Amino acid sequence: MKKVLLLSFFLFLIFVAQNVRSQGFENFNNFPETSNAYHNGTFVGQDGSIWTYNQCRGDSVIVAPTPTMGKARTPPGEVYSGTIHGGCGTLNFDYKQVFTTNVALDFFVNGILITTVTSTSEEGIVKNSGTINVNTAGDFILDFKQNSTTSGQCAIDNISWTGNSTILPEPTNYPTNFTATPGYFKITLNWTDATGAQPPTSYLVLGSNANNIVAPVDGTPVPDDPDLSNGSAALNILQGVHTCMFTGLPSNTPYWFAIYPYTNSGTLINYKTDGTAPAATATTLNGVIIFHRDFNDRTLAPMITQNIQGPDQYWIIDTTHGTSSSPCAKMDGYAGGVNNVNEDWVITPAMNFNLYTNEVLSFMNAYSYTGNPLEVKISNNYNGSGDPNSYTWIDLSPTLSPGGFAWTSSGDLDVSGTSGTGVYVGFKYTSTATASSTWELDDILVIGTPILGIGEKNNSTDFTVSPNPSQGLVKLVFNGKGNKEIRIMNVTGNNVYQETTDLAILNIDLTNLSTGIYFVQVTDGSTAKILVKKLIIR
Repeated sequence: MKKVLLLSFFLFLIFVAQNVRSQGFENFNNFPETSNAYHNGTFVGQDGSIWTYNQCRGDSVIVAPTPTMGKARTPPGEVYSGTIHGGCGTLNFDYKQVFTTNVALDFFVNGILITTVTSTSEEGIVKNSGTINVNTAGDFILDFKQNSTTSGQCAIDNISWTGNSTILPEPTNYPTNFTATPGYFKITLNWTDATGAQPPTSYLVLGSNANNIVAPVDGTPVPDDPDLSNGSAALNILQGVHTCMFTGLPSNTPYWFAIYPYTNSGTLINYKTDGTAPAATATTLNGVIIFHRDFNDRTLAPMITQNIQGPDQYWIIDTTHGTSSSPCAKMDGYAGGVNNVNEDWVITPAMNFNLYTNEVLSFMNAYSYTGNPLEVKISNNYNGSGDPNSYTWIDLSPTLSPGGFAWTSSGDLDVSGTSGTGVYVGFKYTSTATASSTWELDDILVIGTPILGIGEKNNSTDFTVSPNPSQGLVKLVFNGKGNKEIRIMNVTGNNVYQETTDLAILNIDLTNLSTGIYFVQVTDGSTAKILVKKLIIR
């Protein structure tokens, strides 16, 4: 009996020891930074692995010491662990918005985005992530990284997780209704979750610019690679999320996709590859830029401004608070310590929609403080001057910022229902004597599919690009004379070069650009015909 009791006690100790090892805690006691300067470095975590931090400071603590990830830093603010054993079931952590800029912090496990925590207008307030379901067996790596260049400085501390030793079998079924929907410079994928006795924990979405996708191999995780513009890409998506998007793609280019459900992670990852994986294909829309304004030249022009009420307040340039800490347009009705009655418009120049189909408008917007929402309208009978209220405008329904100066995409607004040679998009700001919000605008973009010019071989805008690929010194040789507008765009549709010329030969220095794919768009000044050609910079 005594031996039985001793054996039972011994087994109990083993059980306790295994469960102690199967959970962890990181309080950053060995994090070495204490000043307000941003540094990169490493330290030994409480789990014994080597943790790495990039562009972190240590002067805003939760429980000292505490790392704070910087805003708009290079490399991005980040803290990640070494390899931790024993699996991760659930996890939670404390975090804090350090300054006025809102927090958007991504949390990854083994390179897969698990969640994004946020803090809006809660400077100095310590929050907890709540229980996050991870459900990863085997080895894992924790990674906390700034969501974007506009994400505010964020302190993290007291990371706690439970273990997970459960090894799941291969998923029973594939997801269904896998579709690819093309857009301008992007493709959106959607699907319905897989069902069956063993549902997946995640999906691997693979993309390629050729019909050559190869199935993944069990035990070999595929890391995220969202850049499909270079020919191939991969995204790991949690079960329960039914969509993903690949952006920054060249126009009029076909792509192929496949989706593979899987369970577990690391060396235990188990993909479903038998049978036929769901596949889809789509070709990006043949789009050119009709109008683009990012205000990086620190002027509102050629935007039209109309001050209807409140002559002391009007749309101006803010030089530092744009989407990439760059210039943007701003309007604020608060001045002299009081709210003021205002109505102020900022309007695009006239656009000729008769040359295009499938026109789409998008822009970035941010706001803070109590006040009226920004109104966005479109007109084809405004004359470019005078009170806009004297003309007919159609209201648009963009996605607007939730506040706290959080930059938000308007989404793609279908404006193809408007036609004419003089189409204007107006942004109308109003405030009252009791409430005046601040609104900011950036990256206004109108894209369409040209009706004329694309692919025509013998018009005056036809040109050659050499050398192509290029190291950055490019020569454009034109077939005909006359004024031509030259725009060079990156794959996201942003202008990187713009000039109007009547030269037959134009030499352009693009050595300041990063390697990648660009598009040269030439518009004939007299006929408005357009020709677009691809340029590769190496």
